[in-house]
Amino acid sequence: MNKMVEMDDEFEMDDEFEMDDEFETSDSSEESDVVEISDDAFACLIVAPSDWTIGTLYEQIGSQIDLDPEFQRRNVWSAATKSKFIESLFLGIPIPQILLSTKKEQKNSYLVLDGKQRLLTIKEFIDGKLPNGKVFKLKGLRVLKQLEGFCWDDLKNDADWSYQLLNETQRTAVIRGWEDERVLYEMFYRLNSGSYKLSSMELRMSLHPGMFLKHIIKWTENYGPLHTMLNKKAADPRMKDVELATSFLARNFSEISYNGELKEFLDTLCVSFNEKFKIEPGFEEKINGALANMDEAITAGMKIFSEKQFCRKYTSDGYGAQFNRAIFDILVGSLANEKVRSFALSHSAQFKSKFEELSMDNEFRRSVETTTKSITATRLRFREWYKAVNEISSVEITLPSIANEVPDRTIQNS
Repeated sequence: MNKMVEMDDEFEMDDEFEMDDEFETSDSSEESDVVEISDDAFACLIVAPSDWTIGTLYEQIGSQIDLDPEFQRRNVWSAATKSKFIESLFLGIPIPQILLSTKKEQKNSYLVLDGKQRLLTIKEFIDGKLPNGKVFKLKGLRVLKQLEGFCWDDLKNDADWSYQLLNETQRTAVIRGWEDERVLYEMFYRLNSGSYKLSSMELRMSLHPGMFLKHIIKWTENYGPLHTMLNKKAADPRMKDVELATSFLARNFSEISYNGELKEFLDTLCVSFNEKFKIEPGFEEKINGALANMDEAITAGMKIFSEKQFCRKYTSDGYGAQFNRAIFDILVGSLANEKVRSFALSHSAQFKSKFEELSMDNEFRRSVETTTKSITATRLRFREWYKAVNEISSVEITLPSIANEVPDRTIQNS
């Protein structure tokens, strides 16, 4: 009998999070960006495989393996799926390897490239609690039915069961020697963790930890207009809400110039804002004000367009069903201007009609369908929409900073 677990079938997401079809795959998030890197960057990599016990892995979490509360906040696996994983460990079923990487400045500290959900589940079971605060009790077991309803406190003093779990080996590989962060991005794109890979935002949190990232993650934990727009019932486990909020700040609350590399753009923003949180008095309040303004812009947009139409493409067939990242950037960017927002709410039909009119222009339509890597398309969609808004409202809007842009970034009627 082959005991190997089919991870794609066995471990699944909670039903409430099955929302990825709401996003256009061509430009929904930075996952669509292609990492450009030469093979030279991989030449110095050292991969050291080893067998660590579950007990050893548990001891390392929070000390050497970076899974602090902010990093582990977004869980993907359901409670039932976690129980099945723990059952697999008790049964001694071989589990795919966990892949760690050393940190650049901390050679004995690791970030997780593949296996985050497994490590979280191990920690939660032995700690005794699920993220919602409930006791982690095993349920839905398919083989070890005698453990149904048991938690770790019920088993840890049983020599047989505790030995079986804590001494079960888990193949773990550690990557050392990397110099370019793009190596890690390239690697995690090629990996699968069950059915779901680590998102760019999750990896960024480990590469560039700091007060800003902790703040923006906690902020997106509070259900609000951003989640309503994304058709989410709770904070997104794939962190699209964090990415969108961070991108909004980067384009509308920062002088960092966009050069066509979304990962680099957001990485730079996070490093800069992490530092400002430490040294600039009142910076947190400024961020909160900008995020509140984003919420007001989204709320206004959903009122003008409706929840099902806002940030969707418009064609001769009407509004599409999928959220469009490029349209989010320009619509929320314009509505974040208080004067534009006031005009749009009092002239909603005219505002919406202007967007529909512009959407019939072939160049504009292509600009919201192309990848985020196109600086030309990015500049065009901002310029044309902000110009259209100015035509109907007489409000001047400052374009976000885009590489190779002309010095005068204010759009107004000529």
